[in-house]
Amino acid sequence: ETAVPQELADSVLLLVFSKDKAPGQHSLLRAVESSKHVMRDGGPRDVGTRRHRRTRKERQRLRVSDAPAASPVDEARSLCRRVDMMVDFEQTGWGSWIVYPKKYNAYRCEGLCPSPVDESFKPTNHAYMQSLLQLYKPSQVPCPACSPIRMSPLSMLYYEKG
Repeated sequence: ETAVPQELADSVLLLVFSKDKAPGQHSLLRAVESSKHVMRDGGPRDVGTRRHRRTRKERQRLRVSDAPAASPVDEARSLCRRVDMMVDFEQTGWGSWIVYPKKYNAYRCEGLCPSPVDESFKPTNHAYMQSLLQLYKPSQVPCPACSPIRMSPLSMLYYEKG
């Protein structure tokens, strides 16, 4: 066995060993969030740090910014979801050679992806890992973006020149 240099060992963000997702077990996300080895930006905190009183400006700023929280309905609407996106071949200029269908629903993604993304959004492995890294290094890692997880063929009837 070869030893890993200490500076390299200190820079490891996340190491995952997984065979499958067995039902009823903790997800990777919950395991990472509860890990004692995870550090957020800013590194380890000094043991001797002390609490400080808020200044008058800080207290006033907090009072002013205390807006009512969004209702669960509004919050659910703003989360990432699939919405309709109708493609009309007449509008694209392809209507003269596409016989059927004249329109179809291509769908699109709308809303904000939560960070960290959970299993209910069916993220790809890349999106899952990116959201975990974004949670702990927000200044260095962009938020994950939506991508299709399942596609289906579209049968078309069209004129072919030649």
